[in-house]
This record gives sequence, structure tokens and C-alpha cells, in this order.
Amino acid sequence: MVYKESYPYRVYKLISQRIVSTQCNQEDLVAGVSEPPFIPLSKDPLALKMFHRIGLIKTTKETFTNQERIQKIIKDIAQADEKTPAGVEKVFALYSSGHAAICGKVPLCGECNLTEVCRYFLRRPSIKELPLQERPRERLTAVGEDSLSDAELLGIIIRDGTPEDSAVDLAEKLLARYGDFPNLATKTIAELSKLKGIGKARAAQVKAALAIAKRYNSKPLRSGDQIRSSADVYNHFHERLRDRKQETFLLVLLDSKNRIIKDLQISAGSLSSSLVHPREVFSPAIRESAASVIFVHNHPSGDPAPSTEDIELTRRLGEVAEVVGIKVLDHIIMGAGKYTSFKDKSLL
Repeated sequence: MVYKESYPYRVYKLISQRIVSTQCNQEDLVAGVSEPPFIPLSKDPLALKMFHRIGLIKTTKETFTNQERIQKIIKDIAQADEKTPAGVEKVFALYSSGHAAICGKVPLCGECNLTEVCRYFLRRPSIKELPLQERPRERLTAVGEDSLSDAELLGIIIRDGTPEDSAVDLAEKLLARYGDFPNLATKTIAELSKLKGIGKARAAQVKAALAIAKRYNSKPLRSGDQIRSSADVYNHFHERLRDRKQETFLLVLLDSKNRIIKDLQISAGSLSSSLVHPREVFSPAIRESAASVIFVHNHPSGDPAPSTEDIELTRRLGEVAEVVGIKVLDHIIMGAGKYTSFKDKSLL
């Protein structure tokens, strides 16, 4: 029978050998019994824990899904091994909670003959199972963050692993798929969640940590701060814009002494007259009585060289600025670690 090659059947045979080797009543095991003298496996916490550890069910909870799964496994094994379902159930019950049980709250893997197939034994240890001196959080506390790898630092953020992977394993997989932290920061929660083991909650934790790092690295300008150079604008907006996947146009409003009144986003998308209209740009400037403005936008390609469209848009906005009596101080294009200032390049 094909089922004899299945994982549940191989587990069952190894368990049978274990029980027989401990000199249980072999007649019960071979002939089966009409009613197993145990709590039903789907209701027995120890049995559920054992089934979960060896990989036959996904959780240790007493659920209808687990009940159906266990009943199907027992039925298929009984058919393949020409036993009664009650006899098969007794084999599992003896192993999980009988005198031969070694897979209780703390499994005795050293005494178990299931290690060649047991998914609990074959998986990599979780962080909690590592010696204290090897756990990332304890090492960070003891010797500092410089001793930890990127994956270990990210593993501390992820916190919990899965039955197959520790938190550090998941972190290694994220970095292997998406590269370094700056590239990881460009991914959405939906993209991060595509990796098995990284659900929305873990993805949100990663995004939050990277957002904190981004804000820490930025040099914020606040209302009332004075703009002295294009570098001031770059240092303020670079971290905010560098990971954007589409062009974003921002407007900085200034008073007569080049002090910031506020900044606001005008549009997101390719820069064109349909997205960046003079009315949308200068209405807030007039409303806030701004004396001058600075235009800021990013190039997702990383190259801050102004395009023909950028130059044409700046010219058109400059013409409108003259009409409404507001000065355009600069137009700054953000790239990957660099920028272009229209004023510095004498393009204004």
C-alpha cells in the first residue's frame, strides 16, 4: 500500500517497535482492542503535544481540525497495517501517556528511537533552547550590540520563531531574500509576509524597527528652524524619501528670514502637470503667507540628475511664483546618498 511509505506510518512503526521492546502486552498491540482504555487522543494534552512535536498536527490545541486529522491518520494506518483503529490508537496512547512515554512536557530525545524522523528533534533549536551565552539577547546585554550579526539583531526584533525556524533563522532568510537593512526597509508588510514564518505581526515589528532607525538617522528641521543651505534640506528629507518607490513632490514653506513655516506633500507619482499643478503648490503658500518656497522631490532610481520634465516643471512653477509674489529658493532632487540643487547648479 502506498500509505506504508507515508510519514505517519513510519512514525507508527517506530513507536510500535519501541513499545514492543519495552515488553508491553503484544497481543493487545497486534489484535487491537474494542475500546482503548485511554482518553481519546484528540483530547489528551500529552498525545496532542506528541503529535505536534513529531509533525503530524500543526498545533497542540484540542480542535475539530486536529480531531479529524488524528482520526484519519489512525484509520489509514489501521488499513495499511491490517489492524483495528482501536489497536493503532492504543499504540499512540501508550507512547504519549503510558508507561513507555518519553515525549512528555520535557521530551527525552536521548532515549527515543524516533529521532531519525521526528521533526522536533531534527529542527534547529529555538533561541530559548540555546545555552545562555549563545542567545542573542543575553549576548547583547553582556557584551554589547557590536558582537551580534545583522541576523541576530533582527532576530531579537522578530522575537519568536516557528516550529521549523528560530527567530534568527527567520531573520537570516529575510536578509538572504531582500539583502541589507536599507533594501529591507523598502519592502512592504505584504512583501515581507510572503516569507514563510513571517506573518503580518512579525513583518510589522520589522518595519517599525527600520522606521525607528530611519528617523534616528535623519536630522529633522522643525518649524522655526532656518534653512542655510541645500545640505540642510537634504539632511532633513533624505531618510524620509530615499525608500519611496514612486516620485514624491514636497513643498517647504519659509518666512522672510528663510525659517520653516511647515512642509507638506503635494503629490506622489511621476511628475507631470496633472500631478503637480501650480494651484496645488501655491495655494498653501498663499494661505500660510509664505515669503519663499523650496521644492523637494525624489528619484526612485537613485540618480538625482534632473530630467527634462523636472526642468520644465521648475520653470513653469517659477513663472507662477513671480506672478503671486513668492520667491522660489531652490528645487532639490534626492537620489541614493546624493542630491542635486537647482540653485547650486545655477538652474534657477
